[in-house]
Amino acid sequence: MGVLRIRCSKTPLLTVHRSRRWKRRMVYILVANKSYAYNSGERSHIIYIGTTGKGARRPATSAVDKASEAFGELHGVRETNVHIATCRGVQAMKTWERLESALLATFRELHFELPMYNNKERFCEPARGY
Repeated sequence: MGVLRIRCSKTPLLTVHRSRRWKRRMVYILVANKSYAYNSGERSHIIYIGTTGKGARRPATSAVDKASEAFGELHGVRETNVHIATCRGVQAMKTWERLESALLATFRELHFELPMYNNKERFCEPARGY
């Protein structure tokens, strides 16, 4: 059997920072280092808006999944960042779902379509008041 040679990267591939905003339920936004044109003619760095439906581990795993898709499919993407969006809780209301819905509706209003890795339209109605 031959000798295995091990190489390690000098820079980290994934860094996770602890934040006060890191909650059980939250909305996260994946942002690429390169902007892409949408039907409106406008450009945006946002490639995905999602929610932590299954616990707080999901942003990291989703970021890795979506980033690997983006690296393989999108020309020029070298880096993706995850931004967390939260809001105050209101009793008997799933505020994270409303926040995700509002963000998707606003994105669609500006660009006439969803971010490129969002394929579900279930929460895209414009958000109404409480």
